[in-house]
Amino acid sequence: MSSDIKRKSSLINPVKARDINEPHRAATPLELFYDLVYVVAIAFLAKELHHSVTGWHHVSQSVIMYMFIFWCIWWPWNTYTWFASGFDTDDAQFRFASFMQMIGVIICAVGVKPAFSNGEFLIMTLGYIVMRIPYILMWLKVAIDDLGSRPVALRYAAGVFILQIGWIYAVLLLNHWYVFVTLLVCELLVPWFAERSVNKGSNTKYHHDHIEERMGLLTIIVLGESILAVVNAFDIAITNFTLQLAYTTLGALMILFSMWWLYFEDKLGKELLKESSSFIWGYGHYLIYASAAAVGAMISVCVDAVSGHGMISQGGAVLALAIALSSYLIAVWLCHDFLLGRTGTIGSELVILAIIVLLLAYLTSSILMIGLAFAVLNGIRLWRHHCQY
Repeated sequence: MSSDIKRKSSLINPVKARDINEPHRAATPLELFYDLVYVVAIAFLAKELHHSVTGWHHVSQSVIMYMFIFWCIWWPWNTYTWFASGFDTDDAQFRFASFMQMIGVIICAVGVKPAFSNGEFLIMTLGYIVMRIPYILMWLKVAIDDLGSRPVALRYAAGVFILQIGWIYAVLLLNHWYVFVTLLVCELLVPWFAERSVNKGSNTKYHHDHIEERMGLLTIIVLGESILAVVNAFDIAITNFTLQLAYTTLGALMILFSMWWLYFEDKLGKELLKESSSFIWGYGHYLIYASAAAVGAMISVCVDAVSGHGMISQGGAVLALAIALSSYLIAVWLCHDFLLGRTGTIGSELVILAIIVLLLAYLTSSILMIGLAFAVLNGIRLWRHHCQY
């Protein structure tokens, strides 16, 4: 107990790899505070997607822009989260580095609208670089303090630093989509390069329970964005009641509750200690978060369509929601059923539901029918779990 107090009260502590078997390892207040800033940036982005689809304005281009900007927001969060799982000292230095990254997120949030609407990425790039500089310094501190982790730390620091130069060069001079995609792919390859280029046993160790909790917490927060859309639907349904709005609201609630249930139905546990599983889990959550945030935006689009406040038809709005839901289901399947080694019909249930959701959207244009399909699947999985135990 006294060592923990000493560790937390110090100004600067040596950075050493944390014990992956540390009991009761939970998200810290700083990590929860850190997440909230990202939620603001995601909310700004979801709002832009909502307005674009509702107004039926360059929808395909807007979806591509949404996915790219979401990646720019998610990737720094993801890399910070994994770093903190391995090396969080919770001293003043780590906290200030976290605060600096939060400032970068705020700048990114301000840059979402010009980037989304006009393709002007200067502000977002500035925010992104502000986020990445303290991340580089954190790895350099690991390289100085922890000899065992030095090779990995130097590869992380060097890879991220080189790519920041690339982002600056791309935004100021090139500004072509294929350059951005290349840089994005290279960013995703940095952890693979850093971890795979060292001898087995000297790569970074992460606390699997902590990582699983951190990913789950952001899932809850992103789903919270969708709750706001449902509240708006309730408000409109009460003030301007129609059966169609009531059905839409009920269906949206069933969908959101089911999305939460499907994600938190399983725990991977020690499966995350496998390197291949940890990469799939970490990268797969990009699609979970992006899809979950898009679901909230598309629920708002559906409410606009039903209440006559948008250019998009009701059928088009429900189909857009179905696409976001199908993406979420496939991502959850990848991060849960696939990693848990489920095979046959049981292992494909979420993929089958994704197809059913698309068919229901096309044939019925009913959110309520989609919500019922989600509820039925949850009931089947719950009953099977009950029979097993």
